[in-house]
Amino acid sequence: MAGKFPPLRNLRKTTVLAIVVFLGFFVHRFVMFFIDDEVNFTDNSDIELSPANSVVCRHIVNGEPFGSDSVFEENTRLYVFSSITNSARYQEDTLVHIWFLGIDTIFVETCNLTGDVCSSMLASDLVELGEWSVDLVAGRKLLASRQFRVVTPSR
Repeated sequence: MAGKFPPLRNLRKTTVLAIVVFLGFFVHRFVMFFIDDEVNFTDNSDIELSPANSVVCRHIVNGEPFGSDSVFEENTRLYVFSSITNSARYQEDTLVHIWFLGIDTIFVETCNLTGDVCSSMLASDLVELGEWSVDLVAGRKLLASRQFRVVTPSR
């Protein structure tokens, strides 16, 4: 019996360490497999939901955005249209659209909240060439941010 197996003193320490780590990982995964089967029912009512739809567009027609894009021409009146899935949560907060040109704040406007829709407009004389973004903010919480570019009109 002693002649069939090599003596354990011939095994290297790194080989024994590798076997111990592998077995430890295997036991860990086996235990976690059975523990993860528990179902957690948690109350998700306090999870923040962001607007379901927020776009920058040229017009709002019949309560819907029209001409939405990510590239607009200079001196064009722009609108931001946000459909909010949990608007009742923000009734006491002031919803604000903040328009940025690069990192400079160009215009801040309180949203016109009608039902689940929040919209605001940026006048055409404020629209300049560059990289723009508009943020929808409730109190101190950022709900949405949309980026777009303003280019020279093509003639």
